[in-house]
Amino acid sequence: MGLFSRLFGTRRFAEKDNRGTRHDTLELASSHWFARVTAPKKDPFTLSTFDRAEDAKAALLELPCIRVAEDTGKLICTEVLIFGVYPTEEGRFEAVLCGDELTVELWERARASFAKHGGRLKGELEPEARAAKPKSAPAKGKVVFVREERHPQMGHTMTYRIHTAPTGEIAQTWLQANAVTKNHYYLVVQTPDGNYCRDIDGMYKE
Repeated sequence: MGLFSRLFGTRRFAEKDNRGTRHDTLELASSHWFARVTAPKKDPFTLSTFDRAEDAKAALLELPCIRVAEDTGKLICTEVLIFGVYPTEEGRFEAVLCGDELTVELWERARASFAKHGGRLKGELEPEARAAKPKSAPAKGKVVFVREERHPQMGHTMTYRIHTAPTGEIAQTWLQANAVTKNHYYLVVQTPDGNYCRDIDGMYKE
């Protein structure tokens, strides 16, 4: 271990640290944008087009919440956001950062980084400024299982394991520790702050 590592420590990231929803295919991204058209609430986002995947990836990696998982080599996000790089039908690549928890500061950093690495802005929605939340003592409570629901859909059975938790923070911590490895399988934690979920692609907030 080098001197810097001994003095300051280093943090290694793995796939289990991913709290976001990764869009790394055009199919995943298209499904999101189609669903967004009829969604009553539009989450803030920034989306840019790049000529090379390497530039799009480098732009995302300048953000403090984007890392590379050592066990998979894929980009991960340490915040509950939609993120990723995916190819377009025109042979280019798009990089996106989106979500209800996207702050003005992070949104501005993403826009600047995308432009710095040669990205051409395709679309955006600025987040609303939010008052800083006062610091409070760690929330007490736990995640409680409620029921399991199964719904047939397009030839598959969608399984939903539904839970409750007293706060979004507790829900996110629990979801981070419980990875999903199967398709069509969803963990849902209902809280007063909204529903926090996890599937094979990562964590997200409904």
